Amino acid sequence: MSDTLLRETLLAPGHAAVAALRRNGTRVVFGLNGDHVLRLYDGLADTPEITHITVKHENNAALAAEAYGRLTGEPGVVVVTAGPGALNSITGVAGAFASGAPVVHVTGAVPSTAYLETFHGVDTPDFTERMFAQVVKRSTRVLGPNALVPAIDDAFHLARTGRPGPVHVEMTRDLLESDARIALGAPRVRGTSSASADLDALAARIAAARRPMIVAGKGAWYPVVSRALVAFAEALVAPVAQTWEGHGAFPTVHPLSLGPYRLMGSHPGVEAALSACDLVIGVGIRPGIEAHATLRAAADDRLLILDAADEPVAGDPWFADIETLAATLRALVNRVAASPLAHEAREMCQTARAAFARGLEIELKRHAATRPWHIGLALQGLDARLDADTIVTSDVSNVKLWAPLVVRAFGPSSHLQSGSWGTMGYALPAAIGAAMARPGAKVVALAGDTSFLMSSSDLVTIAQAKLPIVLGIHRDGRIGMIDYMQRQAGRTPYAVEIGDVDLVRMAEACGIPGIPVREPAEIGPAWDRALAADGPVLIEFQAGHDFPRPSVPRFVQQGAHLP
Repeated sequence: MSDTLLRETLLAPGHAAVAALRRNGTRVVFGLNGDHVLRLYDGLADTPEITHITVKHENNAALAAEAYGRLTGEPGVVVVTAGPGALNSITGVAGAFASGAPVVHVTGAVPSTAYLETFHGVDTPDFTERMFAQVVKRSTRVLGPNALVPAIDDAFHLARTGRPGPVHVEMTRDLLESDARIALGAPRVRGTSSASADLDALAARIAAARRPMIVAGKGAWYPVVSRALVAFAEALVAPVAQTWEGHGAFPTVHPLSLGPYRLMGSHPGVEAALSACDLVIGVGIRPGIEAHATLRAAADDRLLILDAADEPVAGDPWFADIETLAATLRALVNRVAASPLAHEAREMCQTARAAFARGLEIELKRHAATRPWHIGLALQGLDARLDADTIVTSDVSNVKLWAPLVVRAFGPSSHLQSGSWGTMGYALPAAIGAAMARPGAKVVALAGDTSFLMSSSDLVTIAQAKLPIVLGIHRDGRIGMIDYMQRQAGRTPYAVEIGDVDLVRMAEACGIPGIPVREPAEIGPAWDRALAADGPVLIEFQAGHDFPRPSVPRFVQQGAHLP
């Protein structure tokens, strides 16, 4: 059917909604069917151009969509039912808001004239619309047929523009099951992005700096911005530090990578550079977050923020979307030259990275003979086998504390983490989203056993779809991070034991091969076997948890004393 004919064809509400999803670029939907969205699923069933991934828990759909949106720059799409189906996914949607990931979250809703205590409802029919309002860019309850297609078109536009984020659209059951017939009408025209109008002023301010440096935040994480950032840093020959959530926005293997800022402590080289530089360019640093406050306190009027935002922030250039931010960085490449002290920048970065690498190696060797053994050894084994095409997702666990420090990042696709929202159970569904965003890419999901168990229902989904995901799970039988915190506070650990679950047998029950790793000597062969497999594999690392937390300053101090 031609686009013109499709626009004029009268469609049932569910089919019209799916047609609107499709024309906005949707090729994958993460969801779980239910009573209130049956008509939406009729539309999906009749639209083979869209692949539907049937999750086993709604929150996993939202987490998968968040990863999909971050990796593609296009909204990840979720479709779930009303009431508990919608609210089961609210944690993943809030995580997308925190990370700035474009997501379109579509749900059913109770009828517009619902009785008290109606099925999937409470006393107020619009309760889910109001529940989502605080964790999305916009929450919309669609009551009539004329509002349905515009609500979806607007959701895609809003999710992409300004600071990207999730948008919630719910459709009442009486609308979806009505006899209404809806024409799509003309699509919303996407604007084109160009460099900021303040390009001359920006270039002049940057050119005036003798010793500039860059700090990359999560707003620089988007692949299109990251690529432009690399080109900009190379043109300027400026050292680049990264925040916790900006990890991977700039490749940690790049010669101009200086080190982490406020990630398990700042690299001393980063703090020294902040004190000595005459311009700090914060790319993707959102005003009002902690990293912005600390940079403002350290740099004051030496700080220049370049970040996409929904509305202008006083004193900073305004970028209407991440494409405009990226276009501006690309345009600046041709307007800046290597800083006068570029040779110092290169030497500073080389020295900083070498000291950190030596100190980290010393730390892991210190615990090499300890049993139970250190999970960092498993991550070290993965790092030795990584390439630029491998995608790593990490969960809230001791694994997450070590992964950004041990595992190299070749770019933003190298490492996805749940960031400031800190969603436990993130790595597995994020790996599903990553595998659908980058078909054929090898994906590695790293998690502790507690976090893994929170989302493990979708082990079945990974097996069903035969996704090339390697699950590296740290099995210690407890909530290791909380155990550590309680011990540090002088308390006897309490309510931290999760039980002795045989994860290998659990994976095999789902049809996924499992590899137990009991000793460090087994780490390398396990990674080799898992990474070479065509389909999913689970590695169970039977490591310990009672080790000092990673400390970047300590590692650098250790490494700086070696020749």
